[in-house]
Amino acid sequence: MNKKAVWGTAAVLVVAGYGAATWYLGERAQSAYQEALAEMQKLVGPEVLVSQQYTRGFWTSQGQLVLQWTPPAATEEEEDGEEADAAPAVAPQPIRFTVENTVRHGPLAGWRLAAAVIETRVASVDGVDDKMRKTFAKVSAPTLTTVRNLTGSHDIAVAWPAGEVGEGEDLVRWQPLVYQMTLSADRSRLSGDFAWPEFILQTQHQPEEDDDEPAAAERPVERFAVAVQGMKGDFNMQFQDGLWLLAPGHGKGTFSKLTVTRTPATAAAAGAAPEPLMALKDLSYGINIERTGANLGWVTTMKGTGSVGPLALESLELNETVSRIDVEALKLVQKALIDAYKADPATAIPTGEMPWAASLMEAVPKFVAALPAYAVKLSAKVDGEQGELQYGVELKSVPDAEQIAEGAWGQAVLKSSALHASLRLPKAWLPRLAQAAGTKVPKPEEMDVMLGMAQAQGFVRQEGNHLTSAVRMEDGKVVLNGKEIAVPLMRQ
Repeated sequence: MNKKAVWGTAAVLVVAGYGAATWYLGERAQSAYQEALAEMQKLVGPEVLVSQQYTRGFWTSQGQLVLQWTPPAATEEEEDGEEADAAPAVAPQPIRFTVENTVRHGPLAGWRLAAAVIETRVASVDGVDDKMRKTFAKVSAPTLTTVRNLTGSHDIAVAWPAGEVGEGEDLVRWQPLVYQMTLSADRSRLSGDFAWPEFILQTQHQPEEDDDEPAAAERPVERFAVAVQGMKGDFNMQFQDGLWLLAPGHGKGTFSKLTVTRTPATAAAAGAAPEPLMALKDLSYGINIERTGANLGWVTTMKGTGSVGPLALESLELNETVSRIDVEALKLVQKALIDAYKADPATAIPTGEMPWAASLMEAVPKFVAALPAYAVKLSAKVDGEQGELQYGVELKSVPDAEQIAEGAWGQAVLKSSALHASLRLPKAWLPRLAQAAGTKVPKPEEMDVMLGMAQAQGFVRQEGNHLTSAVRMEDGKVVLNGKEIAVPLMRQ
């Protein structure tokens, strides 16, 4: 056989082999598509999926889903604002989403080595009124790209284009959001990262009516704005024992800037520039969730710098710790969330008889039995002086069952808990804090008199250049700066 014949035969075999692989992987892709559809129906309920079709092709297949969601029915209201006993108003019209999936078969799907590449997008939304369409006119649906690797793992990319919701002074605006994720072949691990350049929330508030002020329609409004810029982060979590709401794992990220501004009503009417309420920058955060036996716990940290009002912060640090959260109770919360999502809003069932409510009630004693604890530490540095605030609560024992049965939850929890709070404040901060609060700054001699009175009454201690105070509530006692004080409620 000559060389041309050899090369020709090899080419035919390669093409035939690739075609066979594509056909085989196309069948696998269709099978995986149907499996995913069945899992989705279990999660959201069969009534959500109105219809579905899958058109098989050699290189590419097309899938289409029609999903339905019915908004909760709005109840009629009396003229005085109280809810009427009458039946709900006209049932809301269901909203239907048409979702299209384009499935490219491997082994070179989408010009990459993979079993399949699936592009998912919302093609149309039906059942919304003109007002809703106008509100969301500048919003594009996100695009989901899923790569099913030959190893069985999945690479997932979510891209949400820039958009805007609202009108006038009440709106939310954002820049493109991108998520990149990888799901392991056994679906036990999810890792990824995200980037969101900017998110802005603007709203307005009309001051309450005053006898000396003009009518509401004539009164100027206050304007508020929250802007978050330069958000980036990554995460890695492990789905185990059915946990997905708070799966063990870790994550970290950064914010380049976080600002909150306010424009007073009078200034807004005059077109004045907004005043900064908070301006933080170079923020970094981290979260670590761990499971120990039957319990979960997590630690959240955040660091940054910036200002709060006129108070410049050289550094700001937050540390939050949650411990002893019962895993089985958390699973019941997960179940409650799914049951609440599946609940038919058109069915009139008392809240206490709904499945999700029953799951939450079953979760409560499990949470309590695990004796959860919560603690926060907040520290900041101003003018080279550092101050700290710490507080927390811990359930030391299971609350008294008799008191709970009688509905005295508050007293039962107080008797079974330990609450603590402590403060370490530089005295040099006091004039700054008074200025930030918009009050008159006391003279040094006036400040000394006030601090002396507070110390004499046991509220604070003076330790060098710092003021300290610590309080603890436990076993029916309240101890303030080392001395027990009488609190009638704690004695019951």
